[in-house]
Amino acid sequence: MEDSPTPIAELEHGPSKFEEFLENNQKKLMILASLIFLGVLAYVFMTGLAKKNATEAGEAFMLATDEDSLNKVITDYSSSQTAGTAAMAISELRTTDDDRIAALDHFISNYPEHPGVPAKLLELALIHINAGNNADAEDTLKSLISNDQSDYLAPRANIALADIAVSNNQLEKAKQIYTDIKNSESRFNNVAAERLLYLNAKEPVIVKQAPVPTPSPTPTLPTPPTSSDPIQIVPSATPSASPTTAPAVIPTTEEAPKSEL
Repeated sequence: MEDSPTPIAELEHGPSKFEEFLENNQKKLMILASLIFLGVLAYVFMTGLAKKNATEAGEAFMLATDEDSLNKVITDYSSSQTAGTAAMAISELRTTDDDRIAALDHFISNYPEHPGVPAKLLELALIHINAGNNADAEDTLKSLISNDQSDYLAPRANIALADIAVSNNQLEKAKQIYTDIKNSESRFNNVAAERLLYLNAKEPVIVKQAPVPTPSPTPTLPTPPTSSDPIQIVPSATPSASPTTAPAVIPTTEEAPKSEL
């Protein structure tokens, strides 16, 4: 007898492929579920532990008042971001340029992902510029510009590079940098405009003033008497009256009387 064809509407009532998969891999699935549970539990534990560690590190940092206590924060909580903040704070406590440069280099090299690195790169570059170390300053500024977190400080770093160009008498290079930043929407465009103004300023012409002739001294006149001064009347000198003298007897020309003979 030939087999009759199976009706189209007839369905198989056996276990599905998914049920067969679960039955064949039940042990593996249980192990996988256990691993996932342990992973979640470990994540929760580590997250809580990291949060607790960060809280304690922050409290220790707030209580630190000098370099020794900040170094203790770095040692006790080396895996936390607070350790980098403590290293950055140490650089701010240093008073000489050499000590500050050493502290900044340590902070930047050991905590490159810290959000304070861009600002400290700029600070380090400015210290080098003030000390006349333009080569070190240029290297630091280029590191700042290439840093992924320093987009907001890159224009200021370029202004510092232009300042170095001015000191090297590369005026056209500096002028181009200042102009580009001035025309940008950077928060430092006013700084670039001010630098450009000084760069284009011309040296004033000094005009010598003609010598002023020295006036001749005027004679000093006597001060006339005032109304309050007493007026002194000096009598004029008149010739004194001489005593009356008798008139001289002048002999006449009459003949003298002849004597009688």
